[in-house]
Amino acid sequence: MHKALRRAVVIGLAAAMPAGAAALAWTPPQGFATAAHAWETGDYAAARSLFGRLAEAGDARAGFYLGVMAEQGQGQDADPAGAAVWYGRAAEAGDARAAFNLARLLDQGAAPALPADPARAARLYEQAARAGIVAADTGLALMQLDGRAAGGDEAAARARLLRAARAGDGAADHALALRALAGDPPDMVEAVARCRRAVARGYSPAGALLDQLSAAADPDLLAAAAAREPVLDAQGK
Repeated sequence: MHKALRRAVVIGLAAAMPAGAAALAWTPPQGFATAAHAWETGDYAAARSLFGRLAEAGDARAGFYLGVMAEQGQGQDADPAGAAVWYGRAAEAGDARAAFNLARLLDQGAAPALPADPARAARLYEQAARAGIVAADTGLALMQLDGRAAGGDEAAARARLLRAARAGDGAADHALALRALAGDPPDMVEAVARCRRAVARGYSPAGALLDQLSAAADPDLLAAAAAREPVLDAQGK
């Protein structure tokens, strides 16, 4: 897992932990923070043990972390099927992050250990989107546009992408840039503006497309894209 994502998933944890043996004490107020501290510092054996105890006691957050560890191969071989089990348990208990991560796994699958399951992935994306995970709207919209998920026509899927882009998802901007290029005629100004914003938002896959479009564009087009970028959401394009 990238360092930025690792930091993101621990938002909300206790800020300070006691040092030494006291940090490993298992008491109800600090049980989750102790486990998360072990994970953040790379003590995966301790983290797995502590998260396991919490998960078996019904803590959905712990199940999410066990899924992350299994998926990323932290302290063990990567195990997408095992990750799916933990994510599934946590998602059923209401953890939206686990629902999104499981949807992402099932969207494409991880052969041969974990077959793709588009129908379940779409349901999980919907669950995560309802809970406010913006990237889940993007994931579901792309499945709908590709014909891999029912329940939404092209207009509804595009509306999801626009909503996700307004909320700050660079992947949604990238997807909208590709849609602009596929138009008849292509909207190069829109595509460049969307790619620029996707890159600014940290969505690195948009960088290669932006380089290609910029190299082929004349100065007037680039100027028009720069002018459109600040008003992308206002004009709803």
